[in-house]
Amino acid sequence: MSTAIQFVNVCRQYHLGSAEVDALKNINLEIDQGEFVALVGPSGSGKSTLLHLLGGLDHPSSGEINAQGIALQAASEEELTRLRRHKIGFIFQTFNLLPTLSALENVALPLMLGGVPLAERNQQAEALLQRVGLGHRLHHRPTEMSGGEQQRAAIARALINHPQIILADEPTGNLDSSTGAEVMDLLRELNAERGVTLIIVTHDLEVAAYADRIVHLRDGQISKIEILEGSPLKEASPATSENRAKTKSNGSLALKDLLRSAFGNLRRRPVRNILTSAGVVIGIVTLVAMVSFGVGVQAEVNRNFAALGLENVIISPTFPEEDAAFDPFGFAEPLVPLTPEMVAAFRAMPEVESATPVLNLPSNMEVSLTLGDQTLPLRLASNFGGGPPGMMGDLATPEMLAGNPLGEGDTAGMVILVGLADELLAKTGGDYADLVGQAVTLTVRLPRGETRDFTTTVIGVQNSHGYSSADLGLQERIEIKAWWYGRPDTLSTDGYDMLVVRAVDQLAVPSVLENAASRNLEAQSLGTILELANRVLAVMQALLGSVGGLALLVATLGVANTMMMAIYERTRE
Repeated sequence: MSTAIQFVNVCRQYHLGSAEVDALKNINLEIDQGEFVALVGPSGSGKSTLLHLLGGLDHPSSGEINAQGIALQAASEEELTRLRRHKIGFIFQTFNLLPTLSALENVALPLMLGGVPLAERNQQAEALLQRVGLGHRLHHRPTEMSGGEQQRAAIARALINHPQIILADEPTGNLDSSTGAEVMDLLRELNAERGVTLIIVTHDLEVAAYADRIVHLRDGQISKIEILEGSPLKEASPATSENRAKTKSNGSLALKDLLRSAFGNLRRRPVRNILTSAGVVIGIVTLVAMVSFGVGVQAEVNRNFAALGLENVIISPTFPEEDAAFDPFGFAEPLVPLTPEMVAAFRAMPEVESATPVLNLPSNMEVSLTLGDQTLPLRLASNFGGGPPGMMGDLATPEMLAGNPLGEGDTAGMVILVGLADELLAKTGGDYADLVGQAVTLTVRLPRGETRDFTTTVIGVQNSHGYSSADLGLQERIEIKAWWYGRPDTLSTDGYDMLVVRAVDQLAVPSVLENAASRNLEAQSLGTILELANRVLAVMQALLGSVGGLALLVATLGVANTMMMAIYERTRE
């Protein structure tokens, strides 16, 4: 009879703090091929340690262990893995069946890990389940089977790779006596018919009585070896490799088996996987939405600035610092006024397409318009008195419904908005063209009650798009402002409130800015404003991206936690 397992002076020590514990002391034992051996002893006697050493799950501190011709103390982890996969089967007290798999899938699992095709492994697993009496429970999960049935399935799983050695750790520990006897009868039958070497660990002498030999352990040493009366210790047929499935030595999963297992796991836990996916989706959508919002706002700002005209430069007089902070009505005298001569100088520059002076009127000024026997109030929504067409780019290009817009050289005349024109025509009838050329009187009233009339002529009717108030002619603005501020002369000699210069292109803007700086005038281009706005928007995008990134990070941590738990779960399996 050939030797299947040999222990030679095997010792195993553990270190618990500064103390050294001898779990096994000088174990010498030989187990023949096909023999049924029971390791018996009280708790702490070393029987489970001996079983772990034999299964390659632990290493001896000293001594030699030979199993199926392999020196376990010198074997690499890869060699021990191959030994456990192909030559040793394990049966556990707690069954260790995967709860998410059926009995058939649990038994076939070792063959799947060995790369055996699906049809072949299912055929072998079904045959073994039939042999252990579970032919009617092929597709039941462990939770749907009794303890005895689960242990039978575990026995079938241990036999699926046709091992030469089976190690059983308290195989009846979780079973009642009747079911335990059935399991032991089955193990005895399989040992006899297959010639497999069977080693069980038990503290139950009734279970040990099924063995050929009982090895008694106490305090880490073999105290007695007992050969049972009538045991069939004889020449046994070695475990055969007949009908053994051809498995891969590296134990790698085939891609289709890997995908099948992955999708099967997804189907088994739909709620968890849906919530996990939802976390990822929410995080990604939040990040994309935040970044897209910032990019969209920046694009809209750039578009609006481009519509206003990036070639425009806003030039204004220079005021004393103490007056420049807050001057809502323009009472402060400028240090450097924006004179008509300066306007002419800017217009003469070859880099300048147009230069439009602008005057501001107070927003609390009361103005009424009289045409014939009709008198209507003008509700000025802004203190900005607009200039000629195109002064603020394409966005402010007026749409004339009748007559002409104010030209750059106009010093008199008034363009009225369509809303005001409709009110004037409501009683008299006619169309917008009938208003062009008619004289109108503007009555301006001070808060203290003083009034003054100014007469001008309607030169056009304009659509209200882009404007919020009636646009007065240049000369009328000058006269009204001079009177409003109590100055005896017109403002045409004192200077303007602002000059809008349009360069021929964006490359010419720096020349206009340099000219304004040389005259000590305040100047700012829309391009400069846009650059500042883009800096602010870049900070906003970074903040929005950070918020979205934080949401994605939280979702990622949630996913990582879920996946880690799944990995721990599958690793144990």
